[in-house]
Amino acid sequence: MASIYAYAYGAFPVIEGTSLEFNRWSFAVLNIVLVGLFLGLVPLRVKGSWKAHGTYMGFMVSLFAEMYGFPLTVYLLSSATYPVSPLFSGYVWRVGQLVGSPLVIIGIVLIYKGWKEIVFLRGTALVTQGIYSVVRHPQYLGFLLVTLGQFIVWPTIPTAILWPVLVLLYYRQAKREEAMLAETFGQQFHAWASKTPMFLPKIRLPHGSKPVSP
Repeated sequence: MASIYAYAYGAFPVIEGTSLEFNRWSFAVLNIVLVGLFLGLVPLRVKGSWKAHGTYMGFMVSLFAEMYGFPLTVYLLSSATYPVSPLFSGYVWRVGQLVGSPLVIIGIVLIYKGWKEIVFLRGTALVTQGIYSVVRHPQYLGFLLVTLGQFIVWPTIPTAILWPVLVLLYYRQAKREEAMLAETFGQQFHAWASKTPMFLPKIRLPHGSKPVSP
């Protein structure tokens, strides 16, 4: 719920006339705190590095600081035009929301479904049912979709730099987790991994064709 609340308020800043309203630092701080609480409630599948989650938090801090506080990226790219021009406002509402919002919603659903499956079983059993029968790391995929969607809604220079870093960090974290799971569960893990994609679900082709994973 914290993630949904933070996204809803972060993705829909106040509009007055044709310009977006900034210098609302209390909203920025509120969203950052909610995202931090949300991350604290999301368990890693196995105990390990929080480096990826730390970068995720940095992404959100940068996003909300520009979304509600001072729009540094827009300021730099619009020849110091401030407040934001109607052109950027139009992009946020006509393009950013239309494309980015569905990605955020899908990401939140994946995070929740992954959390629901492992919250009480972390480290005690290999979870392969539910969403884990579709992809091996639904929560990490969810985090990447949420951040990608929010970047599309409100693109900034810092988040453009941080998102590829997030992809790399979550991939490396997933590989570390899989090494630990393979050591703990052996053949059971390898059998599951051989038929379940890491991040991208298999594409179901028409009857008679083999499913493929991109």
